Amino acid sequence: MDIDPRRLPFLMAVGREGGIVAAADILMVSPSAVSQQIQKLEDEVGLKLVERTTAGAVLTPAGRIVADSGERISTEIAETLKALRPLTGQVTGTATIGAFLTVIRSTLIPALATLDGNLPGVDLRIEETDEQPGMARLRTGAFDLLVIERDEERVAQLLQRARDQIRGIGILVAAHLNGDEPWVLVTPDSAPAIGSIADLGELTWLRTTPGSTGDHVMRRITKALPATHWAPHTYTTYDVARALVRARVGSTVLPAMALSGANFEGMRVTPLPTLGTRQILLRRKNHGWDEAGAAARVAAHLLEWTRHHDSTLTE
Repeated sequence: MDIDPRRLPFLMAVGREGGIVAAADILMVSPSAVSQQIQKLEDEVGLKLVERTTAGAVLTPAGRIVADSGERISTEIAETLKALRPLTGQVTGTATIGAFLTVIRSTLIPALATLDGNLPGVDLRIEETDEQPGMARLRTGAFDLLVIERDEERVAQLLQRARDQIRGIGILVAAHLNGDEPWVLVTPDSAPAIGSIADLGELTWLRTTPGSTGDHVMRRITKALPATHWAPHTYTTYDVARALVRARVGSTVLPAMALSGANFEGMRVTPLPTLGTRQILLRRKNHGWDEAGAAARVAAHLLEWTRHHDSTLTE
């Protein structure tokens, strides 16, 4: 009994996708081509491998044994190629990056979708995290890279402090990941129209997580008001903030990115240049950092991607 290993991907695709047509779509061939390869594989093993049903196609017990063997062969080949990459001069290794949800959606996933073609030997892991636990993991080296946000007036202070504390906390700020992203006012559609900072005193404000960048910018803005009216609600995510605004509970200030693809029903968004801007920063660990390693190459790829797809990126 001889099996042509080139036929195995067809059987594996049928098993994964649950049908001949679906497998053909994944493999970018015709359904008849998939059926022909399955038939030839069945002839080679002398057993029926696929059972066609009204709902699609399923593997028989023999088909599952052969498909599982194919999966193991594919894994072994992938591991072999990975082991050979250092001998070819390719960068290999694992890089773990922590970030908050909005930047994962808007920047990391689109940017790093191109990573496989540029750094095929790098195993990238993205983890959603808030800044405080993310910083703790960056200090211990569990994260190689961490994306954080800062209100504009704190950026220069942060950059200098990080440079001054390299030995103390083992963290560097690598670069800005975006240009100046405006903070925008988000109010219920029933709230009075806002034309200037002076009008903000008429609003009821939502609270956000104490010590966060959002909390900092809210306090920066409201401290200039004669009086501030606070709603008895606190949000930690932008989704909840928008929901509270639509429920006419209160108003808030959000980065423009947080409104990408949002439902604007029940909300009014007012850009006010005097609200300032937010910047997104990429920080890296210091201890064990290799300028030629996987994490450094991922950081360089990410920064290069934002140069071409975002506004401005400065080192």
